Amino acid sequence: MQRPIPWLWILVIALLLLAPGFTARLFFDVLQGVTLLLVFGPLVLAGAGFLAWQWFKRRLITCPACGTVSIGSTVCPACGTSLSAGQGQGGGTAAEPPASRAVIDVQVREVSGDS
Repeated sequence: MQRPIPWLWILVIALLLLAPGFTARLFFDVLQGVTLLLVFGPLVLAGAGFLAWQWFKRRLITCPACGTVSIGSTVCPACGTSLSAGQGQGGGTAAEPPASRAVIDVQVREVSGDS
């Protein structure tokens, strides 16, 4: 046996939502808040994730001896080399000049197409 459609309740809810008053305003304000959360929530989370990744990437240190990547360590966990700034694998070696001051010597050679 089918239940009758509750027309009375549908009419009461429609009047509460359509009538200018507190209930309609509250319903539309909540609906607007949920919509904004669904639209801008993922964008805010993506931005926060991007900033966290940049923060994390800035703190990674690569060992000059073995290439192992670690976070905030003064000694390489794989090979034991010191990771402090200015010290390399040999300890007493001079630091390399910055890449902006390095000179690259290029030699041009002609390559023939005959094999």
